[in-house]
Amino acid sequence: MEKKELRHHVMQKRNALSQEQRERFSRQACHELLQCDRLSQAKVVMAFHPFGEELDILPFLEEARERGVEIWLPLTVPSQRRLVPYRYDGPQMLKQGVYGIWEPNPDLAEEGDCSRLDAILVPGVAFDRRGGRMGYGGGYYDRFLAALQHRPFLVGICFSIQVVDQVPMESHDIRLDALVTEKGFYDS
Repeated sequence: MEKKELRHHVMQKRNALSQEQRERFSRQACHELLQCDRLSQAKVVMAFHPFGEELDILPFLEEARERGVEIWLPLTVPSQRRLVPYRYDGPQMLKQGVYGIWEPNPDLAEEGDCSRLDAILVPGVAFDRRGGRMGYGGGYYDRFLAALQHRPFLVGICFSIQVVDQVPMESHDIRLDALVTEKGFYDS
């Protein structure tokens, strides 16, 4: 399947999940994230605010913050086609940004120093168990990850129905180290 066709197919399957399934699977996936040794040792984790029909990782973010983990969320800068991470101190510092995604308000948040990142939770449309990831087509995460001076632990997070046999990869695509779904944690 070509990327466009695969993206459409997986998003259709994800959108067909019932609200009850989405909530139950999100709780299970957050539990898996909290059990991951490498994530529990991380001091600084960049995550994302769930958008649309994505898996809801907000319970993980709150529990991680209570455990003393510094959480960062990305701000999308479309004019530069890049992501800028900011420290997340709770929903009061968010604004609805590009594409309707809740993002840090730069007037209320502190920009993150990427050299401190221990792990990144990466959203996407489709994933495979070899570290392949297909995003929404803007290339924001691939550019962000490629620009990092050191490689943090990269974890894809999705519903199990978003896992496919093989994601079409291009030379600039960054492979992930692990994948978490409601069914478990998988090293790539």
